[in-house]
Amino acid sequence: MSLLFPIYFAGALAIGLPILFHLIRRQPKGNVHFSSLMFLRPTPPRLTRRSRLDNWPLLLCRALALLLLAAAFTRPFFRSAASTELAAPGKRVVIAIDTSASMKRSGVWENAINAVNELVAELSSNDEIAIVAFDQTPEVLFRFEQSRVTSTDRAALIQSSIEGLAPTWKSTDLGTVIPFCAELISTYESEESESVRDLPASLILVSDMQSGSGIEKLQSFAWPESLRLEVRQITAKETSNAWAQVLSHPADASDRQPSDVEEMSGNSLPAGSRRGEAAPDHIRVRVSNSESSDRSRFDVAWVGADNAFMNEQSVQVLPGQSQIIRMPRPENAAVSIRVLGDEVDFDNDRYFVDAVAKEYELLLLENEPEQIDPRDSLAYYIDRVPLGDERRTVTVKHSDLSVDAAIDVNKTALVVVVDPIDDASMQQLQTYAESGGTVLFVVTAANAPWQHTAATALASPDLQVTEAKVNDYAMLSNINFRHPLFSAMAEPQFNDFTKVRIWSCRALEGIDDEVEVLASFDNEAPAILQRSVGQGRVVVMAAGWQPNESQLALSTKFIPLMFNLVEMGVSAKDDIRSYFTGEQIDVETTGSTTIVRPSGEVSEIESDDELWTVDEPGIYQRTVDGVDDAFAVNLAESESLLEPIDISLLERFGINLADWTPKEVKLADERQMRDIELESNQKLWQWLLIGSMMFLGGELLLVRRQT
Repeated sequence: MSLLFPIYFAGALAIGLPILFHLIRRQPKGNVHFSSLMFLRPTPPRLTRRSRLDNWPLLLCRALALLLLAAAFTRPFFRSAASTELAAPGKRVVIAIDTSASMKRSGVWENAINAVNELVAELSSNDEIAIVAFDQTPEVLFRFEQSRVTSTDRAALIQSSIEGLAPTWKSTDLGTVIPFCAELISTYESEESESVRDLPASLILVSDMQSGSGIEKLQSFAWPESLRLEVRQITAKETSNAWAQVLSHPADASDRQPSDVEEMSGNSLPAGSRRGEAAPDHIRVRVSNSESSDRSRFDVAWVGADNAFMNEQSVQVLPGQSQIIRMPRPENAAVSIRVLGDEVDFDNDRYFVDAVAKEYELLLLENEPEQIDPRDSLAYYIDRVPLGDERRTVTVKHSDLSVDAAIDVNKTALVVVVDPIDDASMQQLQTYAESGGTVLFVVTAANAPWQHTAATALASPDLQVTEAKVNDYAMLSNINFRHPLFSAMAEPQFNDFTKVRIWSCRALEGIDDEVEVLASFDNEAPAILQRSVGQGRVVVMAAGWQPNESQLALSTKFIPLMFNLVEMGVSAKDDIRSYFTGEQIDVETTGSTTIVRPSGEVSEIESDDELWTVDEPGIYQRTVDGVDDAFAVNLAESESLLEPIDISLLERFGINLADWTPKEVKLADERQMRDIELESNQKLWQWLLIGSMMFLGGELLLVRRQT
């Protein structure tokens, strides 16, 4: 027998009251004073054996009535042997183990493995379990089908599946991993049950949940209603983390400020003097510090192949901020730049290959009169656009329309045509585009020569070019931000083109169906069009960028637009010198390719167009068709953001979080609820209460009989 409320058995102490009443000697109700006894000491009467308990039946009735009443309040019930332990229903569990680079911190990986072992030990024999390891991509280590064995065999199989598992150098991508695990647990059908929806399911994440894990992707994921997510967050002792990033020594498009456009209205700037560029003998390095850091001063130094430090200098970076410094180029060859004085060292090295930039030309075909106002010239603004970056230098070459030699596609990044051309020149441009080049036509007038040029460029024989009717001004609309020309400006803070007002433009009608419209005017007329030609493309603009036609040249949109046009023409020709761990490089070779990892392992690649994954940071040596070069592989910067995220943020994405109550407390609550249900079904307290009332009735009869 078990008791629901054993504390009420303290009421059984009331049994002593009847006994006390029976043992108390009754004093006379009145006192009679005798004068002859006034000088004697009063002496109480002696108790005899018979005076201790006057009435045994009456005492027993009262005691048993109180005992049964106390027992009734304890709510007793009988628990059968079969119901002693809870028979929990089976459930499906996916345990996802984070193996990203941030788990390399001291003690973090050991704590993660211990957490996995505890989770496996807590599962019952009826549960079905799957183990998934993840960084950027998930990998199933233990499947549901393998869990249909005894608990001992299953634990051994799980241990063998995670044996040898270790953190990689790849970044964390929870936005990909969580939907994968949810799909895995929702679509699995076992032989014992018709549908997984019949059983409870949970996903358990064992991770440090660092803020750079990419949870923003979960906004578009529909979370299964029956699935619960539980997070076993692994914490680290270290609180300070700083990291460095080697920036491009010429300022790239993302570093340019809007005020750079204002410089275009004056004289051209000398090389290396534009805002944001480093001097030729310096390289810009950005040093960042974590928000939870307890220190702000670090040392930064170049590291050579012999692990020797060069050009070491100090930098102060406040927690949660970053600082850009200019590091002198090392005299000897350096392989990385290292942050010193940091508690977390897995991301302290940033590898760097200082390669010679390739040289390209932007060919400008124009025949503008010499007496034209420079501010009304299209070429004036192209000359002042910084088109180079760390991989290339681009110079503007002016040419008239009498081009006899073929255009070198490997040397020419972009061809800009601002005047009508003849069929011979058009044929040369056609050949250049078919080889992978990009040609930009700017239709500056609505006349017969331009109509013929535009019709040939767009392969639209029925094309009609007329001067568009503009009331006050026109604006760009229906912009295709997925296209490489506009993709860099797709974010909300950059995609506002309302300040680019167009005073005059051309209307193009009769365009072929294969021509893609990248942007339109607000009157639905095409503004920017593209036609694919072989491996390249032809782009046509229906308005110029000079101030007498539009405000494009004086806006912050002009530089990235021109930069993207150049990027579209040379990105395939540039050798990428830096990758992130986990990226795949496309090895295009007709012969053999040999890649030597930083660890010294050699990989031979024979097939064409094979994708090869870089999985560790460092300097890789590559030999393609007998030509040697090198490239750097670095850890993704997002992996250095080690501040843990707030788990409640996941609920904003519609994810159902599991109850955080400890398992022992949950089992105690479940057992208590089950005991209450058993007691309510048996209701033994009613019989005890009836027995107590019967003894009280007997006690009443005995008292009346004696009186």
